[in-house]
Amino acid sequence: MIKKAIIGILLLAAIAIIAINFFEEDAQPIDTSESATSASAQDAPLAEGLSQGQVAPDFTLTDQNGETVKLSDYRGKKVILNFWATWCPPCRAEMPHMQEFHENNADGDVVILAVNLTAQDNGDEAIRSFIDEFGLTFSIPMDETGSTAQTYQIRTVPTTYILNTKGEIAQKIVGPMDEQIMKDQTDSID
Repeated sequence: MIKKAIIGILLLAAIAIIAINFFEEDAQPIDTSESATSASAQDAPLAEGLSQGQVAPDFTLTDQNGETVKLSDYRGKKVILNFWATWCPPCRAEMPHMQEFHENNADGDVVILAVNLTAQDNGDEAIRSFIDEFGLTFSIPMDETGSTAQTYQIRTVPTTYILNTKGEIAQKIVGPMDEQIMKDQTDSID
């Protein structure tokens, strides 16, 4: 009798653990811890539905200058599609490198679209202050509803998708990048 009770308890515990893990996968908070931003995260598998070789989901957002940004308009160029927020320390570390890469490739075939997680950020003033502080001149589309971050399954910031000239996902990088990583990633694709 005691054996059956123990087996029953273990079975219920196993079912509970499986259920918790299943439901937590869809509700993971955005993670900016150092472990989430390690260089080895570059090799993390892509989220389901966003696999390498798949055309990146299109979106239309408004950037920091009030201009409409539609991802599919950039076909024919390589795109560094970055997701970030002002409250994210690794994002702050990455931005000077992104600006430097942008300046050094102004006439090249690579475009930076740094999508701000506006729906989760600290307001327009904080975003403007951040842009001014780092002198950012590349396009910063504002994800005001959070729908683009949801489509791209952003759980950790910064997260970057490297897109080839066909608009396909070539790489996903979780964590901050420097200029050399951006150069290596974009040089390795068509």
